[in-house]
Amino acid sequence: MINTKRPPRDTLPWGIVFLTIYVIWAILVSTGSEFIHQFDKTIISIICNNNPTNVAFAKTFTNLGNTSTIVVETIILVVLLLLFKQFAYAWFTAGVMIAANGYNWIIKHAIERPRPTVHHLVYADGYSFPSGHSVGSAALFGVLIILTILLVKNKFWKTLLIIIWTLFPLLIGYTRIFVHVHYPSDVFGGWIEGITFVLLGYSFLYHFYIEPEMVNYNFKRKTRS
Repeated sequence: MINTKRPPRDTLPWGIVFLTIYVIWAILVSTGSEFIHQFDKTIISIICNNNPTNVAFAKTFTNLGNTSTIVVETIILVVLLLLFKQFAYAWFTAGVMIAANGYNWIIKHAIERPRPTVHHLVYADGYSFPSGHSVGSAALFGVLIILTILLVKNKFWKTLLIIIWTLFPLLIGYTRIFVHVHYPSDVFGGWIEGITFVLLGYSFLYHFYIEPEMVNYNFKRKTRS
């Protein structure tokens, strides 16, 4: 079921663009580029402070990007889609999330970037690049943006939800820098990775479900008229 007459076109070209950016970024990080060092230093100087309110917010909000939280949210979303018989969208959601988080685990262990050595305000283990919170949130809320565009008819609610879904990964990424468990380059790389998988995943959804549905819909309209 597609509730919009003009669903987004094939996102494969944009997926390739974001994949290219991600590969370049990962190479710069893994080689210890001076550009990455200066990027991290600049962003940290802008973001980090000791304001008690900001610290309390960051320590609480960052939990929304925990792997366990993202997994539970993904399962709930997939189950809801299945209950409403949106099988293609359920597979799209599950596929993007599995691919994004699985690939992130591989890259983390391939690059093996240590976390920042400063005092962490929350517990974090494992390697630093890319930020798993950023990958997971960008992928999940990116999927929600796609589903909102496809399924929500009302323009006001569609716009409002897209704004909300966009803010979540931005704030989660911000908190990972603020609590000192990730470098800004980890977060940026995580966002790019998550978005890449959403764009590539939607390309599959478009070619194997949306485009055939549109062709079938237009054919039925012509035969009736």
